[in-house]
Amino acid sequence: MEKKMGKVSIIMPVYNAEKYLGEAIESVLGQTYPNFELLLINDRSTDRSKEICMEYAKKDDRIVLLENDSEHHGPGPTRNIGLDHATGEYLNFMDADDWIEDCLLQCAVDRMHETHADIVQFGAMYEMPNQSEHKTCYWKGKSVLTKDEIKKDFHYFWKEKWYALWIHFFRREIIQTIRFENVINGEDICFVTDALARAEKIAFTSEILYHYRYVEGSTSHRWNSNTIECLVTIWNHQRSLVDSFWEDVDDLAVAEVAYSNYIWAIFQLSLNICPLSYVEKKRELSRMKEEMGFDKYRQLYPINLQHGIEKLKFFLVKHHLETFLLFFGPVFLRVVRGEKIGAEQEK
Repeated sequence: MEKKMGKVSIIMPVYNAEKYLGEAIESVLGQTYPNFELLLINDRSTDRSKEICMEYAKKDDRIVLLENDSEHHGPGPTRNIGLDHATGEYLNFMDADDWIEDCLLQCAVDRMHETHADIVQFGAMYEMPNQSEHKTCYWKGKSVLTKDEIKKDFHYFWKEKWYALWIHFFRREIIQTIRFENVINGEDICFVTDALARAEKIAFTSEILYHYRYVEGSTSHRWNSNTIECLVTIWNHQRSLVDSFWEDVDDLAVAEVAYSNYIWAIFQLSLNICPLSYVEKKRELSRMKEEMGFDKYRQLYPINLQHGIEKLKFFLVKHHLETFLLFFGPVFLRVVRGEKIGAEQEK
């Protein structure tokens, strides 16, 4: 019996991406799996992006050009337009300045069929500018996880970097009611978090199938004055994810999530791109603490779950010494994170 070739909807928001857009589209057209639609959603581009999209749409009827002419702009609302028009059995998301391996769709669909998973996660490579070495990122645990297995070892699952939107391949039925938040940063994390809360099984592959291009000056690499609001929004979604695993509140799991968000806020406030004074940073962090209700989780988390220099971050926060992190800024935090001084940040 011939395997069913379910359609894949690839959603790509487009905003002033003319430099790399052609390469991104070509990588989709070169897929060995032919049954897909590529939804290009133009979000008020002022360069030649729309013209490039139109040229490709004329050449291949699998490409659909849409316009974000709503009052809400940015990657979240623009992707929502793609979700509203998608007709595929599976959904995948791409950024307009990235590219994918020609076997991505085939590998993801095959993995779906093999495992009957709701989500497939694959590996990615971070393409850094002017660097010969690039960072790879992929799941290093079991090849398949059920919801019950994640629940049994939530700490291991949580500490892995699973939240990038573009390394996930979704079965449409589990995300058909989810929409992206209208926030400057973090809308992708919120979406993935909501999808994970609904998934009963997740399958993984270590194959590097997605290439993320670090582009300086893009939205995710600029300071956002609404950073704390975005992080609080992410916290609310991730708290709901934890609640989806347990009927009763699991204080340790919630504390784990609270710590990761609070420490990430400290990191964001300490980046070189943050223009705030030390006093303003302290004020913003205090606001984050109040919005999250972080102090009620501060003493709950056992720092012995962390190891090495990671443990230092948790120790300082647990003992109310997070302003020490803020004061020493990005140099200290990069040392704590085990990064090279001067290294560029990820998306």
